[in-house]
Order: sequence, then structure tokens, then C-alpha cells
Amino acid sequence: MEWLKPSEANNQFENNTDSFSDFKIREFTPNSNFEKKYSLLTQFFLLLGCQDENSVTSLFVDRIDNQVIEEIIMHFDNTKILLENEVPSEIMLNKPNQESLSLIRSSHINPIIKNLYGTISKSQYEWKPQKSYKIIPEFIEKYEDMEFDKVLAYLKNTSKGPIISLSLYNWTLNDCLKDTFAIRYFTHKCKNAYIWVDDSNIITTIQLEVH
Repeated sequence: MEWLKPSEANNQFENNTDSFSDFKIREFTPNSNFEKKYSLLTQFFLLLGCQDENSVTSLFVDRIDNQVIEEIIMHFDNTKILLENEVPSEIMLNKPNQESLSLIRSSHINPIIKNLYGTISKSQYEWKPQKSYKIIPEFIEKYEDMEFDKVLAYLKNTSKGPIISLSLYNWTLNDCLKDTFAIRYFTHKCKNAYIWVDDSNIITTIQLEVH
């Protein structure tokens, strides 16, 4: 597969925890003044969140605004907030709301989101040794998606550092992947894009260098 090059990309998160910070975790329930709103952010986080019923999706924030409440938080049945020195620093989402999921699945799903999370994982993944590969843009046809640009911008703003790592659940390495909307979009939209592949050819992560 000439469109992939073995890489030494790092998939470890930097530990920037301040040992002097005061951390608290609290349940978060929006008050009745808020209404559910549906957007591509709703699509993305709901379909990501339902891939693994035990998973927790994290957003790193410095405040909780109306958009994150109405378009994301209100579509999950279990939300916790990590407070650092009484200031929100992380939103932890669990248990996608089934009513919201049904509505999303009955409507048009963005092609990039559909590539990433349009199919529910059927089996429990067992970790295996992995290798990283850089996607070579010269071999990938460019794909633009102005709607998903807003999702990518949001992911950049709610990620720690210059790397966005998206967990994948249903991707197997094959040559047809280079023609998917997701690969075509990320390869040209980001500074660098990498995939992590285990020794069974299961792709576990797409890693995006966005700065």
C-alpha cells in the first residue's frame, strides 16, 4: 500500500497535571431552560458514544457554554464535569440518549461521520501490539466538507495539545480505505494524519496533527 509509510508517531498523551490543583468530579444536569438542538456535533458525539456502551467520551473545556449543553450534553443520559480549582476542565459523556440516537439514525448522516462511526461495533476489542503509519497525501484524492470543518474546529478547541486521536471500532486495513471520505478529508485538511494498526490488521485509531 504505497499510500502508507511506517511512522514513529506518538500516541501517548502528555501529562500536564498540576500537582497543586484541586480536582472535583460532579454530576451535571442541564436546567429546564435548555432545549435539545441537533447538529453535526450531535451526530458525531452520539455515534462515537454508542460504539462502546462502557466508554466515556471526554471534552477538554475551560467553560460550559450553551452550544455544548444543547448540542452535546443534553443528548447523553450521564454527564460528569471535572472541576480544576472550581473551573470546568473536562466534560465526561456516557450513555447516549436513545431518543436522540433514533432521530439521528433516521436522518441524513454526514459522510465522514458515517465512515467513522456509522456502524456499531459487534465485538469486544482485545488490545494487541500496534504500529503507526503516516498517510501520504500524494496518493489520496482530496475531499472537502465545509459542514465537517466546523466539527474539526470544535475538536481542535476541545483537545489537549496539537494532536486529535479518534478511536475507531470497525476499520480493517485494506487498500479501499484510501477512497473513503474520512481518509480523503483528514489527509489534506490536517498537517499530518496517521493510522494505528494492530497485528491483526485492525485499525484502532486515526491520529490527526492539526497545528
